[in-house]
Amino acid sequence: MQDFLNKLKHFMDDRYGVDDLSCALGALGVIIALLGALLKVGLFTWIAIIVIVLAIVRAISKNFPARERENDQFRQLTSKAPALDGFFDKLPFKHGAERMARAGRTAKKMLVNRKTTMYFRCKNCGQILSVPRGKGRILITCPKCGCKAEKRS
Repeated sequence: MQDFLNKLKHFMDDRYGVDDLSCALGALGVIIALLGALLKVGLFTWIAIIVIVLAIVRAISKNFPARERENDQFRQLTSKAPALDGFFDKLPFKHGAERMARAGRTAKKMLVNRKTTMYFRCKNCGQILSVPRGKGRILITCPKCGCKAEKRS
């Protein structure tokens, strides 16, 4: 059982992963599936399944150069459409490994300092703010956006 869990854990280690084209294909497949359900067209369901499977196959592929070439062509094509230019840069999976590592370091720091420091999230920009514990009601100013909030530490 432990061997299976280790294999499952390390399955995506040497895989290409999700990129802009895979995400767009997955979204397109879901939209086609919804249209097929609303219009009651069974052919749409099969097309949606094919598109979603294609997105999954791209994500688990080990052929990095081919997937990067396809994604670059897709990015060039979408950059010509003003509505789509820069859209994929804002997606949450972008630079996922870096964000996950940073979130892990932040969580570890918060855990270590939990007895001396309180953490709040700015309601305006989402920045994590730290203040010392035991100071009563204090006015917290976000250094990123300047939003002010009164909190109890």
